[in-house]
Amino acid sequence: MNNQNQIKRLRRHVTKSLKETKKVVHRYRKKIPQNVLELIHNDIAKLEDIIRTEEDYYQLEKHCYSLSESIDKRIKLYRKSIIHEYAEALIVAGILALIVRVFIVEAFKIPTGSMQPTLHGAQYYGTGDRIFVNKFIYGAKSPTKIILTDIRLPYIQLPALRKPKRGDIVVFSTWDIALLDKEEQKKDFIKRLVGLPGDTIEIRGLRRESLFAWSEAIGKMSFIRNARKVYDPDGKVYIEGECSTTRRTLRSGPIEPDEGVVLVNGKILDDPEVFRFIPYLNEGPFGERGKPIVVPENSYFVLGDNSASSKDSRFWGFVPHENLRGKSFFIYWPLNRIGITK
Repeated sequence: MNNQNQIKRLRRHVTKSLKETKKVVHRYRKKIPQNVLELIHNDIAKLEDIIRTEEDYYQLEKHCYSLSESIDKRIKLYRKSIIHEYAEALIVAGILALIVRVFIVEAFKIPTGSMQPTLHGAQYYGTGDRIFVNKFIYGAKSPTKIILTDIRLPYIQLPALRKPKRGDIVVFSTWDIALLDKEEQKKDFIKRLVGLPGDTIEIRGLRRESLFAWSEAIGKMSFIRNARKVYDPDGKVYIEGECSTTRRTLRSGPIEPDEGVVLVNGKILDDPEVFRFIPYLNEGPFGERGKPIVVPENSYFVLGDNSASSKDSRFWGFVPHENLRGKSFFIYWPLNRIGITK
């Protein structure tokens, strides 16, 4: 009885091994010389016959060992080790991931609050929004510098699907933006595109005192964080957001309808509609009230949605076209923030 159990176990083991051997032979059948391939098939046929017919355990073990060794010797040059298979798969996966990251989609983390409340920054919420950025929409580039260094590389750029549009939330590198310090020029920024090449931009800013309101909870005036314009049915415009201390909703105003707006070529910017709800402030050498500026060729003027807490084009000027890395299109983390970015 024990002998029969041993025979069954041996048959199962050899059958399983033979199945894997057949896969290898089939995979490399075009590379194995025909005469060697015939010998392998003959050995496989003999082994299968012995597995079916031999009833003596020791004879079965002897023949299985002999034929298996013969087959292995013939195909050893074509059989890949498990480590080799996994290494190859990982290398291919790594190359594909790199291609996706460089040319298609890249993930970014929002560290600051300059785009709130559109995008949450880690400094306010502990966990900043994680977003996906479309790399190919403006024409994806190959790597422009050696990783972990500032050494520039010649690069290729794929054709763009479309040109940047006013209202796009763009990610861009900051190299060669002279009014940023050297450390900041090593970072990527995210802002909303406001001015296109040739546009005349003027900010008719909100008074900073409009960003304060009385808080009943703390019994004093409090700064309104993540401010937004709200429109009452009577046509009045107010500033609404979070109390910086309690996070309860605060409202101030009303303000003038043309206060806290951006003028583009002499007209109030309200297309796309998101611009109607962002209150802008006059700050920085490129954001002074009553001083229009013209966006240079192949450059863009960008602003943060959280104008009271954003270091943007008002302070350091314009983004060269070649610095654009892509357009934000989706928040994938945290779970309660998943959605399209607008």
